[in-house]
Amino acid sequence: MKPALQGVIALMFSLSALQAGATEKYFGYYGGDYSSDAAANPGGLAFPEMKDHINLYSILNWTGTGTPEGKQVSEQHVLEQLEAARLAHVHAIVPAFPFVFQRKPGTHCNITDTDAARAWSSLAQKMVDRGYLIPGDPVHSVVVATYIVDEPNADENCLADVDGQANPAWVNAVNAIKQAPQTATLPIASIMTDNFQKNMRQGIQLLDWVGFDHYGYSDSKWQKAMNTLKSVAPGKKYIVVPGAMEGCNGVTVDNAARFFNAIENDPDVTWIAPFTWFSGAGGVATCKGVRDIPSVRATYTAEGNKIKGMQCNASFGDKAFCGKVFGAGAAIETLLD
Repeated sequence: MKPALQGVIALMFSLSALQAGATEKYFGYYGGDYSSDAAANPGGLAFPEMKDHINLYSILNWTGTGTPEGKQVSEQHVLEQLEAARLAHVHAIVPAFPFVFQRKPGTHCNITDTDAARAWSSLAQKMVDRGYLIPGDPVHSVVVATYIVDEPNADENCLADVDGQANPAWVNAVNAIKQAPQTATLPIASIMTDNFQKNMRQGIQLLDWVGFDHYGYSDSKWQKAMNTLKSVAPGKKYIVVPGAMEGCNGVTVDNAARFFNAIENDPDVTWIAPFTWFSGAGGVATCKGVRDIPSVRATYTAEGNKIKGMQCNASFGDKAFCGKVFGAGAAIETLLD
């Protein structure tokens, strides 16, 4: 074998080893596609405002209806936002709930959707066909997880365990995702209320990424809740959710340090999801999100850039996804693939 060829092969193996060690640490505001229309200083979709310092775009907006027409509109929105994420070199988490649940009329109650497998498979195949989803390859894929539904353990969502078993509507939704070949290995994520140990001990086991939200906890009380979550749902990847709003109902600006410590130093914490970027929640113009609280915005922008930098420099593949590899390097990356 010629020395030059040996060198190329050695380089390829070393790059493969680097790629295998890729980190999965994500920073991205919950509901990154929500807008601030009701705020005193309104804006459109939040993604253009935050894309410079996030590495996970949380796409959660939907029509609010599970009709075939509603699912089509939701599908189109997801695909449009994934294209925006691709162009910005940002990973994304996509919503499952518009496609895998129905809602009992006039309520927030999630019930079985007999069309779940077909509707989810339709979206999954389009994501694969358009290059947004590369199954089993989170380094190169835009889509790295799906958010099944928010706060499934809240009473109003009707997804509590039944007779000691996971709720049938929950199982049906999970199966629609896991039994689709395109998404069999795609992590399923959800953020619970802090009563996760109460009524969904079996259902929570079907998640891959799980967190809880409660704003205003002291550091010690939050750590106790986090430890409880890990004992109730062991072996998962975890989401941490700092409150980051001012003048809003039920949300405070939490001490960010404990959340930063968790995402940076706990190997099992995969996503920090500040709640939230947009302002004007609930139609209250004086309700401010991160975008409109200068000191909080500076804090989270710095941390977002830190986490994004960790991910974008974790491996050759990560560098390529982030747009940091050009020319000969990109050609070698193609050979590795």
